[in-house]
Amino acid sequence: MKKVLSVMLAATLMLTLFAGCGGGKDEPAGGETKKAEAAESKDSGDDGAGSGSSEGGEVTLAFVGPQTGDNAEYGKSMKTAIQIAIDEWNEKGGVNGQQIKLVDYDDANTSEQAASVAQKIVGDDSISAVIGHFSSGVAMTASEVYEESGIAYISGSAAHVDLTKIGGCIYRNNSVYATDANTMLQIVQHLGLKKIGILNPNSDAGVAVTTEIQNMMETYGDKYEAELVLAELYEDGTVDFSATVSKFEEAGVDCVYSSGAYAQTAPFIKQYREKNKDVQFIMSAACFSQEFLELAGADAEGVVLGTSFFYESSDEAVKSFTEKFNAAYGSNPSTFAAQVYDATYAILYAIEKGGSADRADILANLPSTDFQGVTGKITFDEEGNCPKQQVLLKVEDGKYVEIPGVLKSQTDYEKELGVQ
Repeated sequence: MKKVLSVMLAATLMLTLFAGCGGGKDEPAGGETKKAEAAESKDSGDDGAGSGSSEGGEVTLAFVGPQTGDNAEYGKSMKTAIQIAIDEWNEKGGVNGQQIKLVDYDDANTSEQAASVAQKIVGDDSISAVIGHFSSGVAMTASEVYEESGIAYISGSAAHVDLTKIGGCIYRNNSVYATDANTMLQIVQHLGLKKIGILNPNSDAGVAVTTEIQNMMETYGDKYEAELVLAELYEDGTVDFSATVSKFEEAGVDCVYSSGAYAQTAPFIKQYREKNKDVQFIMSAACFSQEFLELAGADAEGVVLGTSFFYESSDEAVKSFTEKFNAAYGSNPSTFAAQVYDATYAILYAIEKGGSADRADILANLPSTDFQGVTGKITFDEEGNCPKQQVLLKVEDGKYVEIPGVLKSQTDYEKELGVQ
């Protein structure tokens, strides 16, 4: 039954994916060669090698994210975190003796606006590098512009596996969907759940994470006991989930996973709790925020999720960042805020190491990034990804608490299952 269901889900999801992808672009090129080419371009004389030079004693970085619309809180919090990182460097004299300035742009989390903003950024020679964009589809649209123009871009939230395959200028400091999928399956097993329902946004990202889960369950086969019994997609802006709740109830799921933003997942949870108080909700790091707790209210109780960052860590750097973020923003930092904070440090270390804020020089030094950030060890692999270890959090009495010792790396988990 599991195999038949998986085949049906695969067909449905792939039809949705192709229907939602406009343009029919070629498959992104492999990242390994692209990263090497970008690192070597410093001496190649490519056009744009001097762009981003810091005239007038300033180094300028750009942030792009949603500052209007349903996802505005993500963008505003990420901008705050980046500014904190810049302020910390400026208080110590800047980078290579030059002060750092942040310019920010609103992409409203739409591909159309992101493409327009990306063109403005690459056309401004004073901008050395770019951080941000919230969702995968939006980030991938903008990344093609950055790649063509030779400017370094680091995401702190876009998890689609193809993002960093676009080319040598594209990096990320957040987990990919394979990590998120594996984390969800570990949580299901840890809690002894058997019948999984999935609710994800009807987007490239939503389809991708659902497909990752599906593929992993096929790989794990009978060594993984739980079954994926129903996968549903919702449109952006959906407020009434009653029909979806009924489908999950009829399917007899005992848990529901969603990678969606809190603006949709919180109302879904509230509506589901009206019919079933016992179903277990497993969310992604997109719901690790004060806004989710406030929107879901008492119905958030018992929700679990995996994240690469927890503000109650005993680490002194995490404590310092959390204190500064609270003072500036009025709430604890999210995973995405912490990840762009570390991304900012990665760019500034690359500028410091190369003694230059030129775009090509930053690209030459990003591959050797190696420091301890608030979201763990910050190093980039050949494709420009930063591997993330996640911890398990649970909502108890209206706040997040850590459940230690549960989550393993995907490699260690698969060894435990005996599938390697």
